[in-house]
Amino acid sequence: WRYERGERSLLTNLSSTTLPKKGEDLMENKTKDVEEEEEEEETAMAEEIEDVIDLLLSGLKDADTVVRWSAAKGIGRITGRLPSMELADEVVKFVMDLFHKGEGPAAWHGGCLAMAELARRGLLLPSRLDSIVPLIEQALLYDVKRGTHSVGAHVRDAGCYVCWAFARAYEPSVMKPHVHRLSRAMMVTAICDREVNCRRAASAAFQENVGRQGNENFPHGIEILTAADYFSLGNRRNAYTEVSVQVAKFPEYRTAIVDHLVKIKLRHWDPNLRFLSADALAELTPLCPKHMRDVVLPFLCPLTLDSEVPVRVL
Repeated sequence: WRYERGERSLLTNLSSTTLPKKGEDLMENKTKDVEEEEEEEETAMAEEIEDVIDLLLSGLKDADTVVRWSAAKGIGRITGRLPSMELADEVVKFVMDLFHKGEGPAAWHGGCLAMAELARRGLLLPSRLDSIVPLIEQALLYDVKRGTHSVGAHVRDAGCYVCWAFARAYEPSVMKPHVHRLSRAMMVTAICDREVNCRRAASAAFQENVGRQGNENFPHGIEILTAADYFSLGNRRNAYTEVSVQVAKFPEYRTAIVDHLVKIKLRHWDPNLRFLSADALAELTPLCPKHMRDVVLPFLCPLTLDSEVPVRVL
């Protein structure tokens, strides 16, 4: 039942095309596979395995990053050895429960690591992507204010790792319905994130998707990667005022960048980000004057009377 994108070895691909199997051999192999699957479904999971899985799921919420990373690795390895697809799907459901607003950043981080491990091993079936992609999109923008600062940089970095794993795990036809949401979220993170490691991680994930999913799924991918590369995203001001303008020339990403700056970054606790967001909006205005007039200005005008002083100033 494991999802496999195909053979990764060029030698295996060439040998399979030059030496095709006979029809009788293929039918015998399929019959053996069906019999093996039926035998696996009849077997029950031992109670000890359930205890180990419960322990690993608890480890995904541990305060220590090393524990969460090790638990995610263990979840991936054990899930691949479960006797049936139904049991593995239950593990995926438990991991999805970690992406809840009531959970802390440690749970979100551990959930992202586990999702990436499951995807890498082909244990995250394509039928689950409809419910998982929105969670990863939230993880890419995860930022929770705690007093005079915020937490969530490690969650956003792990979200980029999930996008990187998706690019390597699934066929372009499988990812095509979800590319629009993930590509916009990755670009917003690559340009507007406060931390340099998150911006570069999002750019690397986007590059992996462009290379493995193709230009049809990611339009203008090469042009965007040329503008938003490792070095250009290293400087935050350059990312906000220069790279954002070059990426916003493509309509697929323009509205997402503008809306994120207006609704999220203008309210950020860091005053430097608020100033940079205002400068970026000024640079982006010539590209979408109608959207600025009809959507952005009506949203910003009431904020001039907001109760929070930083929001009211900007």
